[in-house]
Amino acid sequence: MDLGGLDFKRIKLSQESTKKLQQFKTRTGLTPNIACRLALGVSLGEGSMPSLELFVEETGQEINRYTLFGEHEQILVALFIQWCHENQIPPEAQNKYFLAHINRGVESLTNRVKGLEGLTQLLKAG
Repeated sequence: MDLGGLDFKRIKLSQESTKKLQQFKTRTGLTPNIACRLALGVSLGEGSMPSLELFVEETGQEINRYTLFGEHEQILVALFIQWCHENQIPPEAQNKYFLAHINRGVESLTNRVKGLEGLTQLLKAG
């Protein structure tokens, strides 16, 4: 599979995203890696460009690639690479946009979902 410029072994989330993922886990019981998968989908579904200001290298939680994607790596990467293609994101900028999507998605997810019932509503709306 052509990964474009998406080339990383681990990602480091922002401090704010790390905090929000902990809150999300308390509310829903979902681990940060599962929440990040949802966050990526939520952000990609917003139909707009995430700000690269959301690409913040801080001392937040690190997640390795396999833990982040699990068995769904091919489909999640394909969705992201398709978004990059549609938005003419050059390969050298893809890692930054990927992290910006995760951080934006975490923000959106934690604002919209207060518990498992909210997650059900989010999935129905999608």
